[in-house]
Amino acid sequence: MKIKITLTILLLAGMAVIYSACKKSDTTASNGPALNESDVSSAVALDIAQSLFGGYGGLNFAGGLNTAGGFAVKQHTQGRLLHDLSNPLCGLTVDTTLSATVTGGKDTTASVSGHINFSFICTNDVLSGFTTNDDLSISISTPALSLAAKINEQLSMNAIDPTDDNSDLILKGTLNSSGVYNYKTGTKKSGTRTFNYVLTSLVLDPNGDGDIVSGSATFTTKGTGTLGTWNFIGSIKFLGDHKATITINKKSYTVDLRTGAIV
Repeated sequence: MKIKITLTILLLAGMAVIYSACKKSDTTASNGPALNESDVSSAVALDIAQSLFGGYGGLNFAGGLNTAGGFAVKQHTQGRLLHDLSNPLCGLTVDTTLSATVTGGKDTTASVSGHINFSFICTNDVLSGFTTNDDLSISISTPALSLAAKINEQLSMNAIDPTDDNSDLILKGTLNSSGVYNYKTGTKKSGTRTFNYVLTSLVLDPNGDGDIVSGSATFTTKGTGTLGTWNFIGSIKFLGDHKATITINKKSYTVDLRTGAIV
């Protein structure tokens, strides 16, 4: 039951992101311009925050070491399933597929399917971290829009001090997402978007609601469509307080990771 509820919440969050993008695009010409570094910095800030903290349907790393702690392995006549587990066992590895669909209104659906693999890590019999390798497909269909997206995460999270329940956490690895969207009505242009990240020892506050205290990342991103076209590489320096400095073509912008606003 918990896996179903969790996925429902994440899918609805993903739908909210898409609806927000559609609303913004209503004021944009059908043939989008080439986006500049400032525009793309805002898009990168929103994308990496949504990707790491559950907005697109993947794991929500704001939960710290409890991110994967709600899942375990249960034997079933049809194979291994995920189920609730309050205290994960040291060395436990979960390798499973999933599939879920929710309805958000008339002719509106969202679904997620794919593969999840994660392993818990312990130090002296104390849970100290986990690794995850997720490969998920997400689709959303409304009367006005359809979206097909893919997310791949190869990440590890570890406590700096496993004996301290309030220890900061280190997150590193790679994160990739891509999507194709199509408008079913009007003249707005369909398009694509791709974001690829390499994360270098991001420090997360376990009590900071997904706040990245420090660390850095590099990225590549490209896209086409109603909002415009772009193709950039750049870097991110995380500052804490849900903010980061994003640099593209030697131009730097401090951006709010929750809103995408340049501050």
